[in-house]
Amino acid sequence: MKRVLCLLLVLTPALLSAQGRARNVVLFLADAGGISTITAASLHATGQSRGLFIQRMPNIALSDTSTASQIVTDSAAGMTAIVTGHKTHNGVIAQGPDTVKGQTDGTALKTILEYAEQHGLATGFVTNDSMTGATPASLYAHANDRAKSAVIFQQAFAPRFGDGVDVMIGPGRAALTKSLAAVGSDLDTVAKGASRPIHASLAEVPADARRAIVLLESSAFDLEEAVLAAHRILSRHKKGYFLMVEGDTHTDNVRAGLDRMVALDTTIAKMSTVVGRDTLLLFTADHSFDLALRGGRLGAPLLEGLEAEQTLAREEKRRSIRLPTVRMDNGHTGEPVMVAAMGPGADRVRGYMLNTDIFHVMLRAFGWKEN
Repeated sequence: MKRVLCLLLVLTPALLSAQGRARNVVLFLADAGGISTITAASLHATGQSRGLFIQRMPNIALSDTSTASQIVTDSAAGMTAIVTGHKTHNGVIAQGPDTVKGQTDGTALKTILEYAEQHGLATGFVTNDSMTGATPASLYAHANDRAKSAVIFQQAFAPRFGDGVDVMIGPGRAALTKSLAAVGSDLDTVAKGASRPIHASLAEVPADARRAIVLLESSAFDLEEAVLAAHRILSRHKKGYFLMVEGDTHTDNVRAGLDRMVALDTTIAKMSTVVGRDTLLLFTADHSFDLALRGGRLGAPLLEGLEAEQTLAREEKRRSIRLPTVRMDNGHTGEPVMVAAMGPGADRVRGYMLNTDIFHVMLRAFGWKEN
């Protein structure tokens, strides 16, 4: 009997560890999706302050969003911290704090996507911001300036680990074409050099594709449709996958930003019904935004009078919005953001976290060690 008990004591940690290991990880990133934006989006869509799916996920925490040197982060430093476990400076893409923005490269930081590539997993991202924007770029590129779009995009085809990102879906075709032309290249040259077609729409992707690059003209596409397409493709890989989904939830245009937050939340809810129990779903934001709830009644329209106020703001050449219910001052802010999770490894999302802790949640969910 004693031998059996001893054996159980030895095996239990390993069994618990195995049960908590994820085959897949999906990171949902609300760009500028702070707690005030989440709450406002819930009120806007449902009339209630806790009507979104992410607000009811089983594991919820707060996360600091500061950089290596500043209180308020941009998307480059914010996302770098989340996907590498290291803080850096604003404007820097997956390089360390020894980087001088726009001048000198620093230490290249290994990203969670690169870990996944190193371990033979499929990888991908979907964004409705820009394919070379700071959020997705921080997964697959290393640059001392987030504005170097051509340099960043070309790094997707020269991976440091594995065979590179399998699925890339996002807008920005016109801007990227212009950036590539400025360095003497174009989309056809990049695509042919890597033997990977760059599609202009989801409809062009073959039904049995195992990899796909879809560079769209506009951000006005169905985010849920794109994410489900990415999931179908990545799920064909037996070892598992890492997927990042970015929703641009900046509320400089208040109604549009809240609608995008709701669309991202709907996509997360849908994905929770599609993925298996072996998948960690993780939600967070890179930074918050200067949107504040000022008043109003539950169940009443949150944005009543918004269009008239926006017209007045344009006439007065001001960027701020003032409604009885909502104030918007159009800038990033430094307060903590929400982290929410479900699936294997979700129990590590708790308390007041650093943004760098989120990387370790994902790494440990996969069962890997940092190297």
